[in-house]
Amino acid sequence: MLDLNVGVNNKEQLSILNKYNVKKIFCGYIDTTATSKWNEDFALLNRRGKGASICGRESFKEFATEAKKQEIDVYVTFNILYTLEQYDWVLKSIDYVSSFEAVKGIIVGDIGLLLRLKNLNYKKEIVISTSGTTFNSSAVSFFKQFGISRVVLDRQLKVDEIISILEQHKDMKFEIFLLFSNCTFIDGYCSLLHQLNNNKMHGPVNCGHINYLRSCREYKIIKTKKTAKEHNIKFLENDDSPFRGCNFCAVKKLSKYCDRITYKVVTRDNYVGEFEKTVKHLNIIQNLDTNNFDTKELFRLIFDSQCNEKFGCYISPLIA
Repeated sequence: MLDLNVGVNNKEQLSILNKYNVKKIFCGYIDTTATSKWNEDFALLNRRGKGASICGRESFKEFATEAKKQEIDVYVTFNILYTLEQYDWVLKSIDYVSSFEAVKGIIVGDIGLLLRLKNLNYKKEIVISTSGTTFNSSAVSFFKQFGISRVVLDRQLKVDEIISILEQHKDMKFEIFLLFSNCTFIDGYCSLLHQLNNNKMHGPVNCGHINYLRSCREYKIIKTKKTAKEHNIKFLENDDSPFRGCNFCAVKKLSKYCDRITYKVVTRDNYVGEFEKTVKHLNIIQNLDTNNFDTKELFRLIFDSQCNEKFGCYISPLIA
């Protein structure tokens, strides 16, 4: 059975996942102190975003208490690059969430934060976020100095690249994206790439903008080719679901490493339907390494569209 780590944003989801024997989840945390100082639209406090985080100390207490009751391990995301004035809030927040027994560790991508945690001799697990942009074994070696327990590999890596890293670091555990909303951006550079201007007419090219280009056929026919050319993004003219992605086909190829791999299932506030559909098929997903279920059929069941073996794979050759 696959070791899954599922993203959640409320305590009600915990009992649902517990029924399927999912014992590892991740979430964001933001409190009122942070929201009063930093506008969420200006400065994200974690890659989950406000809508997919547990907001407020009391809400998190209730969440962590329920997680302990359900015997589910919690990992909290503090995985963006922080400013100097934010470190004080971050460290206090980490201290608060880590006080709960259910919280086994935090997910981090900021080097400055890693240094501070090392100096403070942080006792719980530290997981390197995908925003740490771990593309090779040298990056893993670098992060080991911070006493990490697991590395979330970048979703742009191909399976053979993942295997190379696994072979060179047999003492390390890794986390690999299994089900996510496919994105053209490299996570570690996401905030930078979101601000790349197409031109004065189109404005910033971000996930929502590109998704609009794909979903609105009339607009896409007129604008897409120019936008794609300027940003080296290749589209399929007849594709309706390029932002829906999975890594189901990689599970068999990585089966010999299953004891060191956790598979990450990303769900966020704007993908509530994705969470619900995923839960319906958790039994199949959890046993992909042992059963012969058609992975393309699983994709269709979850996303209501056909897998085209191009977009959504680990990672699409059509995304430059």
